[in-house]
Amino acid sequence: MNFTSAPTANPSTESMVKSLQHWWSLAGVELDYEDQPSALLASEPVIAPRPVPAPPVATEPTPAETKPPVQNERLPTGYDDFIAWLANDPGLVEAGWSKHRVLPEGSLKPEVMVVSALPEKNRHGDVHLFNPDNQKLLEKMLAAIGCDSDRSYRTSIALSLPVDGRIDERHWPSLKKRLLHHIGLVDPKRVICFGDMAAKIIFGEDMLTARKNKQFINHDSSKTEAIVTFHPRILIERPMFKAEAWKDLQMLTRISAP
Repeated sequence: MNFTSAPTANPSTESMVKSLQHWWSLAGVELDYEDQPSALLASEPVIAPRPVPAPPVATEPTPAETKPPVQNERLPTGYDDFIAWLANDPGLVEAGWSKHRVLPEGSLKPEVMVVSALPEKNRHGDVHLFNPDNQKLLEKMLAAIGCDSDRSYRTSIALSLPVDGRIDERHWPSLKKRLLHHIGLVDPKRVICFGDMAAKIIFGEDMLTARKNKQFINHDSSKTEAIVTFHPRILIERPMFKAEAWKDLQMLTRISAP
């Protein structure tokens, strides 16, 4: 079963990805909040003058500046306790980003566990694991490999959206540790990782590199097969990548009928 249209002559995958990365850059997606955004509709680039920095003032550092990510925290060993901890613990990394946390959804011991880096907003500003359009495409992708949505499990690495839509690299190790523990509790047969940030956090590789081969996730004493592919959001924005995503999905072991 294929969720794509018949293939047409297209540029190479790498050239399409580079084009997409260039588009992201023009759109300001890769900019830090201190960078100057591009004036995309102006005839000449608008460059705002940077203020002259004031001399440094000796102040007491805030706890958020000095507190390193927790590496040796004790994670709840039962699934229900773990989910309650995700929902309520004030010491999670995300506690400083937003009061709203998006919790995982789905069945334990699923055929497929879907992992994205962050939840996302819908057109009304509400935050979900996937907005409605992306959720519909995700269901089609799962159906294409023989997995009904009720045999899947969905989560994001971080439970809340940071203001700038990026996860600081200093938080990656603790978030990866938490995710590996989460995967061990869910016990999926396969894992699909969506997007560049998820690939970097989980596998230490960018998406273009990580998606070349089937991956394996080691957790506790187990090893689970995984792939990295494009987020449904990107597939909707750039349909030419759907054929490549289908190739990625085909690397997973065939899912048997229930």
